[in-house]
Amino acid sequence: MSDLTANQLAERLGITKRHALNLLSTQAIAGRRLANGIWLANSDAIARYEVNATRGSGRTLDTATAWGLLWELSGLEADWLSPSTRARVFRRIREADISMIASVVSKRTRAHRYTAANTERAAANLIATGRTAAHLINSNLIEDRRHVCGYVRSGTVENYARSHFMVAKENGSDVLYDNTLPINYDASAMPPAVIAADLARSTDTRERSAGLQSLERLRQQWLAVR
Repeated sequence: MSDLTANQLAERLGITKRHALNLLSTQAIAGRRLANGIWLANSDAIARYEVNATRGSGRTLDTATAWGLLWELSGLEADWLSPSTRARVFRRIREADISMIASVVSKRTRAHRYTAANTERAAANLIATGRTAAHLINSNLIEDRRHVCGYVRSGTVENYARSHFMVAKENGSDVLYDNTLPINYDASAMPPAVIAADLARSTDTRERSAGLQSLERLRQQWLAVR
């Protein structure tokens, strides 16, 4: 992997260019500054930073709190949170790096991979998220209806998959998420921060980057009104 410019580093980590430059100038990520003033981040140092950021993010949040954080980041009120828990969520949003936020909410649900016999039928009763709902967040990703990606509305993922003729496959391109929401939610798609957080879990570099960037934009919008 070659060294990255500040712009490329910002895109990879889902942060602003200013934040990326600060990481380089303080040597939080090792790099070198060229004679023309351009910073280049060392690729190995970037990988170490990503690993340490995940480890240093603290314990993952419990399910209800993780959902609450994403609800608040979407501009919605997580009224199931106690005042003290909500205050902790606000502090996390203000202080944590966006990659850490993506990490601490990642255990609130589990992704199950399948191959659907009929994609349109399999997706019809889901709450869309990830790439299938990418058009609902401010990203450069195009909505992908060729695959299934969503939360079951009720019941188990296994029952849903069976009734919609989906076959479990370790590397399947169709994804079902357990619905662990602490409230009833009956919209066609998840709120923006949930969609972005699910994209940020992707092993696809473009999807992960788009998810992190969208989360950061939502965080900046949230900070602007707090």
